[in-house]
Amino acid sequence: MMRWLRRLRSLFTATSADRELSREIDAHLALAEDEYRRRGMSADDARYTARRAMGSVALAKDRQRDARSFVWIDDLVRDLRYALRNLRRAPGFTTIAVTALALGIGVNTTFFTIVNAICLRGLPIDQPDRVMYVSTRDAANRPGNLSYAEFDDLRSRTTAFARVAGYSITVAALADNDQPPVRVPGAYISAGACELLGDRPILGRTFRADEDRPGSPAVVILGEELWSSRYARDPNIVGRTVIVNGMPTTVIGVMPRGFQFPANADIWRPMANFPSVVRQSRSDRRLAVLGRLAAGATEGQARAQIDAIGAEWRREWPAINRDVHLNVIPINEQMNPTVYQRGWIAFITAGVLVLIVACANVANLLLMRAASRGREMAIRSSIGASRGRVVRQWLVESATLAALAGVIGVFVAWGGLRALESIIPPETLPYWMAFTIDARVLMVTVAVCLGAVFVCGLPSALQVSRIDIRDALSEAGATTGARPARRWITALLAAEFAITMVLVAVAVYSIRNNRESRRSEFQIDASSLMTMTVSLPGDPYGVPATRASFFERLDERIGSSPGLGAVAFTSVLPYGGAPQQPLFISGRTPADKTPEVSVVTASERYFSVLGVPLVRGRAFTAEDGRPGREAAIVNERFVRLFMPDENPIGARIRVGNDEGPWLQIVGVATTVRQQIIGPEPDPVVFLPFRASPTQAAEILVRTTQDALTSVSVLRRDVEQLDRNLPLYRVMTFEQAVRYAVWNGRLSDTIIKSIAVVALLLALVGIYAVTGHSVQRWTRELALRVALGADTARIGWLVLRRVLMQLAIGLGVGIAGTMAFDRAFTDPATAALGRVRMTDPIVIAIVILAIAMIAVVACAVPLRRAVKLDPVEALRT
Repeated sequence: MMRWLRRLRSLFTATSADRELSREIDAHLALAEDEYRRRGMSADDARYTARRAMGSVALAKDRQRDARSFVWIDDLVRDLRYALRNLRRAPGFTTIAVTALALGIGVNTTFFTIVNAICLRGLPIDQPDRVMYVSTRDAANRPGNLSYAEFDDLRSRTTAFARVAGYSITVAALADNDQPPVRVPGAYISAGACELLGDRPILGRTFRADEDRPGSPAVVILGEELWSSRYARDPNIVGRTVIVNGMPTTVIGVMPRGFQFPANADIWRPMANFPSVVRQSRSDRRLAVLGRLAAGATEGQARAQIDAIGAEWRREWPAINRDVHLNVIPINEQMNPTVYQRGWIAFITAGVLVLIVACANVANLLLMRAASRGREMAIRSSIGASRGRVVRQWLVESATLAALAGVIGVFVAWGGLRALESIIPPETLPYWMAFTIDARVLMVTVAVCLGAVFVCGLPSALQVSRIDIRDALSEAGATTGARPARRWITALLAAEFAITMVLVAVAVYSIRNNRESRRSEFQIDASSLMTMTVSLPGDPYGVPATRASFFERLDERIGSSPGLGAVAFTSVLPYGGAPQQPLFISGRTPADKTPEVSVVTASERYFSVLGVPLVRGRAFTAEDGRPGREAAIVNERFVRLFMPDENPIGARIRVGNDEGPWLQIVGVATTVRQQIIGPEPDPVVFLPFRASPTQAAEILVRTTQDALTSVSVLRRDVEQLDRNLPLYRVMTFEQAVRYAVWNGRLSDTIIKSIAVVALLLALVGIYAVTGHSVQRWTRELALRVALGADTARIGWLVLRRVLMQLAIGLGVGIAGTMAFDRAFTDPATAALGRVRMTDPIVIAIVILAIAMIAVVACAVPLRRAVKLDPVEALRT
């Protein structure tokens, strides 16, 4: 053990040990010289004899160093120093190789960071594998939540869970006497929920069981970010009274930064604030339920017990639980998508392909560098370097490139992630899905760099290790090993072309489909159209009549305000999604699988404010939605799917459960997307807003003045009705649509970036290979020019090889594109006849783009070849 410790210590004291060793050897030589002089030798003879007796001083020092330290570490350090000197002597090669590899590693790190954040990392809670999510499944296997009564019943019956908690996402209007109201994302949570998740407040406490019951004093817990931004981290916040949804409420605690469960909450209220009508209903399932497994309990035991409880409920309440089954899965499986989905696999594959292109690029550069360093490697081998030693030194040089590229690649990824984050609207992704480069991402990046060392460096290392010493020295080492290397270079460049073609085809396919979709769909005139959101609290707006009265008064105020035109209210904006509900059509036998439609509530002037024409029938009136006047408007997509050969006006439909009222279709609107995901717009049913006004409503206003003035007028109108209600998400309609379609814009940005990076790497690869070929053929080209070859023939000689590699690569690329299209294209898209990656126009555009890149990349080397001075070249 002491021997190993001494060797480890010598790594840090090598310089002082070398100085001590030199002094000791000098002392031995001096003593020997003195001894020989005493025997009668002259000073020169004594010095010569002493050195002969001592032997090789350098060899003695090497043996002493080997004895006191780790030989392989010393050799590695020497190889590293030599590699750094070599790279410094070739700044052009180093810059191109490091940049190309850094782009590949940066793209790969960016992609893995996104996958890690959304699919792999999971919630930052204590032992997440022990926390289960309990939900329901209906007869159509659609997921659902539990009602408060079911949650209360479940936690009293189960023994497999140590704790059971429920929550429901909401928003709150927070006001103080000295500050204007703000909208804060929040949640209702049950007592013990924070403890179940393994978090404790940094100030105060969490909810007690008695605060979960109706009639208890109103209390609230704040998040650290809200505490910092609104209350300047006031240490006396606990016990202070604030106004939450118009109700005086006492602050009892502050949760730590980073805790925003369940999505992006910054304020939490107990279940006592849950609407009483919801608490009492067993069929109103809007509560998400979690359970932490008891000590010794397993997921299978919990699932069996929950299944038994579900069976008991079906016996006790058959009317509402007849086809409902309980489901138990780990919380991270519920909250995060799986990485095995088709889209994520395609995403990861694209990142790996970019990395392969970058590695092929650098491997080509190293092969060309190896071909020009044949004489150096031959000399190393001739003085005793083994094949393994030569390979190791070359791999160290590759590792140095990979390390430099890895560091730069992390910064490239950081910049790319910040750019992508700017596309995502605030509060869109849950708080744990942050695009941060954590330890797992860095470990993968290190693994990628290590893999790049062998992928990039091994072909060239094996190439230089096979050098024939006699041939290398006799040819002055100019191009030794060039012929075998050419095969590798050709194969790698063809592979670059093939992979680049696949990646560019993906980009062109995406761009063309998006343009076709925008061209075929109705576009809303966004000029002078403002949108905003208002959220009415449950108290005093708990019943539809109270909410309807508020919106009627707001409509009157906005209509009488100068500069503001027509106003409309809706539950959700176009492109903003909508709840999906089952559809029933009067007179038709229900199908085995009930179709679903998007359901939107809209006021009377909704279509006129948006400028969306009705192609049949009429708009809503003030009477629609009253008892006996149940009405609905559908879009053209609905008619094409469900009533293609009949007049929809007057037909009766029902949405939701089979106990709701029958609705008479009174109009057909031009199709405008609600769901942004999917190759085709979704069928939509519009219901009268007056009949069931939502608590969170979108306001649409046409204005005749600037946006800032319009917003101040709208805020004033709302404040005059209720000073505790904030307006939020105030923006133009165009900005609202950009926020709504952020997912598509993010995907487009990523896809286009991949194509640009792939084309850039292809440009670098072609330029490097062509330039190397011209340099290697300098003598041959000079002879041809001297013998009378014209510039066209010289240019064609150089270009011919590039075109041959291009043809091989594009041929393989077409096959790869077909395979990628078959593996990752959504069958629904193919069935609709949309543009595919294998579309002839897509293939033609891709081939043209890559061919143009090849011509541009060859321009400079070609010019150098045709301008060659034969006398100067032959003299060199």
